[in-house]
Amino acid sequence: MLTLKSMGDAQTRLLYENQMRRDFPPSELKSLSAILKMKHEGTYDVLAAYLNGMLVAYALCYCPREERIILLDYLAVEADMRSRGIGTALLGELRKHYAHQADTILIECERPKMAPNEQEARNRIRFYTQAGAQLTSVRIWLFEVEYSILVLPCSSEIMNKDWAQQMLALYRQMLTPALFERNVRLIRS
Repeated sequence: MLTLKSMGDAQTRLLYENQMRRDFPPSELKSLSAILKMKHEGTYDVLAAYLNGMLVAYALCYCPREERIILLDYLAVEADMRSRGIGTALLGELRKHYAHQADTILIECERPKMAPNEQEARNRIRFYTQAGAQLTSVRIWLFEVEYSILVLPCSSEIMNKDWAQQMLALYRQMLTPALFERNVRLIRS
């Protein structure tokens, strides 16, 4: 059984240095200071998933106070634990964990045609859709990476929203106005 636990600052620092730097390219990685700042403001969760007392996966989520939406900012499963259903189990635990405060978890996935490894990006989207997420038509450019947006309901159904505007609103909250203006673009089809 997977156990989800919040990480303290010291654990977050270790996770950032040992796992996140390994698991995510520099272009997709927020600074540790930005993560800790949002965590201290109460708008960011750093969650570790344990199996038999061993860290097997983790998720970092932006949790705006005024919205019933969560943004899954990072999710990774330890390399030697992949393809065992842990990522899917973690998504299930996240849905339960946030059900009291959110209707939907928003997920950004690198757009396959723009990704360095197109097949890997397709596999990532397939992973999320098989876990119950729906791919939207929204595409967004964030810090030089183009993402497709998926929505994962915390309950049984997905609320009907303007996901493009929702994503822009979330990033306006997360970033300074200057960073937002330089690094966030909605891509129109």
